Amino acid sequence: MALLLLTCAVGLSIEPIYLAVDGALGGVNIANLLLRMALYAVFVLFGIRMAAAFDSARARRLIVGPVGLSIVAVTVAATLYFFAASELEGSSTGLRAFGDQDTVQQYATVGRLYPGYVAACLVVPAALAALDRHGRTVHRLACALVACGYALVVVFVLLRLTPLDLMHWDIVLPFSAILLTVLGLCLIWASRAVGRKSSSSGNKLA
Repeated sequence: MALLLLTCAVGLSIEPIYLAVDGALGGVNIANLLLRMALYAVFVLFGIRMAAAFDSARARRLIVGPVGLSIVAVTVAATLYFFAASELEGSSTGLRAFGDQDTVQQYATVGRLYPGYVAACLVVPAALAALDRHGRTVHRLACALVACGYALVVVFVLLRLTPLDLMHWDIVLPFSAILLTVLGLCLIWASRAVGRKSSSSGNKLA
């Protein structure tokens, strides 16, 4: 489900697809709202999976416990409010044509806060997994990369709340976070695949 939602979100980030979908929905940027909601759902599902991978009941509670669900509800409500309060007549990918509206800026800020919250919930579990001396070296390296990726997400979100002009860091930080996280997740998958293969070979020899 998470992969399907992520695919839809990525598709709606591509201008020709976005314009076609939004045009069918009335040309008032409903497609951007759907993209936001899809990403929130992806981060909820992703957070649950990663909390389980790091065996962190605390992170799971923070993401889908009473506090986590309340934050999701507030995020969705704020997103809907700022979207409804904005003048968005005419399709515009990423709402770039409406960037001068304060409500659109607030809408974008809310959209960044929730991913930052989920990342913040997972930084410590990922770091602890990286520091686990009993873990395989590859797994620890992977967790370290993921922890760094999550930390960059948090830093980026916090910096965007300040009046600072991030200049090229506005691109470098989020893309670095994505690169580190994806690389770490790929290493985790590879580590588990090797572990399962070794376990299977051991059982056959036994």
